[in-house]
Amino acid sequence: MYTLERELFFSGRGVHSGQETRLRLKPSTTGSILLQPHLSPITPVLLTACEFEAHGGTVLKTNNFVLRTVEHLLASLICLRIGSLEILWEGEEVPILDGSAAPFVEELEKARRPLEQKMPLLKIIKPLEIKDGQAWVRAEPAETWEISYEIEFNHPVIARQALTLEISEETFKQAIAPARTFGFLQDVENLRRMGLAHGSSWENTVVLGEREIINPPLRFPDEFVRHKILDFIGDLALLGCYLQGRFSAFRAGHQLHQQLVRLIRDNKNCWILKDNFV
Repeated sequence: MYTLERELFFSGRGVHSGQETRLRLKPSTTGSILLQPHLSPITPVLLTACEFEAHGGTVLKTNNFVLRTVEHLLASLICLRIGSLEILWEGEEVPILDGSAAPFVEELEKARRPLEQKMPLLKIIKPLEIKDGQAWVRAEPAETWEISYEIEFNHPVIARQALTLEISEETFKQAIAPARTFGFLQDVENLRRMGLAHGSSWENTVVLGEREIINPPLRFPDEFVRHKILDFIGDLALLGCYLQGRFSAFRAGHQLHQQLVRLIRDNKNCWILKDNFV
């Protein structure tokens, strides 16, 4: 397990609020991820003690705070095995930066340092599945951490994309972290009426018109499914452990991802926890 050797700061617009936000990551030797609003008198709260919901992304909630759009940060932390730090912020949202996890990875990798504590490993030993119409998510036993994701959109640029990857630090850094969030120009007005996408721009979102990408080029030919895997990893990080198992999804999103996290938490006979993962 790693912590940080120094504090890190990230700032920028929130993709949904449109407001300037500031994030501060502090070293810790507690062996846990703790959250606390900047200058708040509350006791820091464990990541695994937070409630969460899907609203244009992943939202962490307690009686004392709300922190929106945490998925890219959490995915970066779990894949770099940084499991001991404090997260403080000003505003209510993690900055979107360039729409991917790559800026987080670049700074976190340079600043991390190893701890003697081991990171817990959650190993799936019995399958679990949730279906919602045609969409579904599944967790099954496997010898490594593997994600298989398939998406389908009625858009000629995306259509149907599928990708299966064994998740490792290098795979995440090279194949997943750079993949940016995406959205459809025709949906912008409706999203903003719902309080979403006020900070979305051509600099942080792959924007799709009726038949084309408005702000090319893509970073990968299948950047869309890679970004869905990034979001899935960020939601699975809510379990607070590194993972061993095959996690699959079809036409899913944050809501189904989070339902799977709750299902795993509630079915302790379907997994075992090891505390000796590096």
